[in-house]
Amino acid sequence: MTRTKRVPALLLRLATAAALTVPLLTLPAGTASAAAGINGSGSTWSAPATKQWAVDVAARGLAVDYNSNGSTAGRTDFANHLVDFAVSEIPFQGNYVDRTGTATNELAALERTNTKFKYLPIVAGGTSFMYNLNIRGQRVRNLQLSPRTIALIFTNQIKMWNDKAIKDDNPALALPATPITPVVRSDGSGTSAQFSAFLTNQVGDVWRPFFPGGMTSEFPVKGAAKAQAGSEGVANYVAAPYGEGAITYVETAYALQRQFPVASVRNTAGVYTQPTSDAVAVALTKARLNPDSTQILDDVYTNSDRRAYPISSYSYMIVPAAKQFSFTEAKGDTLGKFIKYFLCAGQAQAPRLGYSPLPPKLVSFGYEAIKSIPGAPDPGTMPANLSKPTKADFDACPNPTFDPAWVPPEQKSQQQTQQNVPGSQTNNQNNNRNNPGGATNTPKPGDSPTATAPGAQGEGGPGGTPDQGTGELVAGGGDNAGGPISAGSVEAGASPALPPVWFYALTLVCLAAAVFGAPFLYSRLGRGRGPDVG
Repeated sequence: MTRTKRVPALLLRLATAAALTVPLLTLPAGTASAAAGINGSGSTWSAPATKQWAVDVAARGLAVDYNSNGSTAGRTDFANHLVDFAVSEIPFQGNYVDRTGTATNELAALERTNTKFKYLPIVAGGTSFMYNLNIRGQRVRNLQLSPRTIALIFTNQIKMWNDKAIKDDNPALALPATPITPVVRSDGSGTSAQFSAFLTNQVGDVWRPFFPGGMTSEFPVKGAAKAQAGSEGVANYVAAPYGEGAITYVETAYALQRQFPVASVRNTAGVYTQPTSDAVAVALTKARLNPDSTQILDDVYTNSDRRAYPISSYSYMIVPAAKQFSFTEAKGDTLGKFIKYFLCAGQAQAPRLGYSPLPPKLVSFGYEAIKSIPGAPDPGTMPANLSKPTKADFDACPNPTFDPAWVPPEQKSQQQTQQNVPGSQTNNQNNNRNNPGGATNTPKPGDSPTATAPGAQGEGGPGGTPDQGTGELVAGGGDNAGGPISAGSVEAGASPALPPVWFYALTLVCLAAAVFGAPFLYSRLGRGRGPDVG
């Protein structure tokens, strides 16, 4: 009898526990389990931004996995249908030449498999020259290099830091007789492609005898050069204790993360400039675009604006333009929301990460690409006037260049652009204290002041100096160096979801209620009843 009478009580406990556990089954809707996950691979040049944006959108339930294995590997992965998207500094090549001289036609391979794709700009930045050089035990932070000197260094024709060509670029520095170690990429790299394209275009008489093929994703490894995999690899080599005398080409973000300087590069106007967000944006005003949104950089290299950083470019995302192979509309929904986020709100983080925010014209190319992705939600409309977005346009796409108060870098005066850059006239006292041996960064006749490299301990301290016009940090470092800055605000096209921390806390509460709540409730309900009798 006792066993029989206790069956309703057991059923009551089970029903109560089940009811209290319902939130555990319903809350994940709107978190990562509700959306199809996507994966991509490619550029290390763009990886600091791409990975940060993936962290950002995770708070809205978008699962984006990105493997920074190099632009060539990313394009290959996409062509072999191993990833949902790729990122590359150069488009698919019709005549790709590796370091051995072997040619591969990537476009022909895509045509054979009838692979449909679109390009869209993802981020703009400068290819910089991170170096490790000391004078009398003090790190040099104000090195200046002309394109010809850079070409001679990376073709092993300049082998010592006190070479006359480097002295001519740096008349105020007592350069040491330290051997130069060029550090190049061992993998197929979009950064190598962009750098070699610049060398081919600007100093072909130096570059082509070294590598007749012109642009290449696989940089030749000759002489004193050391080859390392990925942007992390080359940057880590230069920053290591054994890296004294080393120099590499890498996206500026990697130097910012390690608080290492990058060289100021002489532009067509004869001015040595740093790859700041503004200098990149000014240079890219001369970029010409093909109908497929890929870039033509010839006029960027020769931009005569005194503020322009000459080795500036965009990076591309390559996305499916049809339901093909393993790509589904569910994945298209996730990919479209991810792209909308980084074209809009995500661009606000670009300067902090070492890049330059995309202007409205390039964002419009991204919107068109989204419309070609199967299953992607409509990104909305672009401003009617791309040169004058309204407050409503900015509310719909909070890219900083859409803000009506935004002042394009090319419209700023020289003084506005330079006033808070460490090493400029307003900061010369701080800069001189950091110059090895008391050397000053004396500009050549007609040159503007040269900014010190990222990481200089100027007026802004180790965390960087904010630009009054844009709020960007022009010198890197601080507690967040080397990793994601913050989750930030997310606009991924869905209603706000509970932050993961609240989900986990509520899960624990529900579990506790399920374990302890049912017996308590049963005991309360049973108080008016007499004891069970057998």
